[in-house]
Amino acid sequence: MKIVLDTSVIVEIDRRNEETIKIIKKIIDNNHDMLVSAVTVSEILTGSYLRRDFKSSVIEAKRILGQFLWIDLDANVAEKTGQYTAYLVSEGKLIEYQDVAIAATFTVMDADYLLTLNKAHFEMLPDVRGKIYEPREFAKFIK
Repeated sequence: MKIVLDTSVIVEIDRRNEETIKIIKKIIDNNHDMLVSAVTVSEILTGSYLRRDFKSSVIEAKRILGQFLWIDLDANVAEKTGQYTAYLVSEGKLIEYQDVAIAATFTVMDADYLLTLNKAHFEMLPDVRGKIYEPREFAKFIK
């Protein structure tokens, strides 16, 4: 099973949210592929570099992110991002570029689930709808 983690989930891990960490550890223990978009990596590292203690923050961020497979924003993801953005514009709906690119990564990687704390944004995209869970909701799928 392939699972893409949205930036919001990584932030919860960084904030040491015990419930989220426990769920992610269970997923890892079940040998599922845990993926993060390069966009998520960029967002997390931006926050780390903005901190006063940025050196230790960047090290910690990379330690957390290092547990997951990083997926590049390649030509396929870029094209799917463009398709999704055009769809959203034509529907009069807008979400942050980062979320569109993360959704595109999810689709291009043919992932099974997307874990996020921001379901509303991702549910605007028909290809992704029905495969989006908050970590707490997803916990019922793992032993």
